[in-house]
Amino acid sequence: THIVTGAAQGNGFAIAQALARHGAQVAMVDLDKGRLEEAKAKIQQVVPKQGVSPLIVQANVSAEGDVVRAVGEILEVSGCINGLVNTAGITRDARITKKSLADFNLVLSVHLGGTFLFTREVAVQHWHPLFKAKGDQPLDDGVNRFIVNFSSVSARNGNVGQVDYTAAKGAIEAVTRTTAREFSNYRVRVNAIAPGPVNTPMLAAIGEQGIAAMSRATLLGKIARPEDIAATVLGIACPK
Repeated sequence: THIVTGAAQGNGFAIAQALARHGAQVAMVDLDKGRLEEAKAKIQQVVPKQGVSPLIVQANVSAEGDVVRAVGEILEVSGCINGLVNTAGITRDARITKKSLADFNLVLSVHLGGTFLFTREVAVQHWHPLFKAKGDQPLDDGVNRFIVNFSSVSARNGNVGQVDYTAAKGAIEAVTRTTAREFSNYRVRVNAIAPGPVNTPMLAAIGEQGIAAMSRATLLGKIARPEDIAATVLGIACPK
């Protein structure tokens, strides 16, 4: 089973759908249960007949109790977790002089905190016990284990109004490198991707003029689609 957070819409939905089409069981996590149910129904229409129906789990990725419960429920139903895609995110855009500490902390808690909590809990509840059961020996069992985290080009370029978002994305890159070191004995491949602007509901909030300006600033002169991002994640998740 592969967990995808923020799976009810945008990049998360496209990733969950791509993994399901590839034959994987996907555990879709999001705060909005109604949207999760709608997303699951859409995926069920396109998965192969021999495919496995997605699981849906309502959870706030920034709430420790929710994450502990969500991972436990997924393990109880599926028996294993082999992949984790930390996609969930929000924005609360405002320039630094107008940014509230509450909004700053909220954005960090969803992006950075959610990435940390799901990473920790999958390891604590599943991968580390497997490692201990093998006598602290590397998990060379041939299982394809992976984590894909989401950074952004804005982590390096900066972005007006997004001091919290850019800080979180830069921190996620550091978290990714540390996780790769710590999880090497679990034989988990840990990567982060850093997309530019993607045509998601989050981007729509900046308006048509803002989107047009972003399009002109890209090398190809266009905004990426969620399906483009999903294809990248799929390539990392299934390298063979």
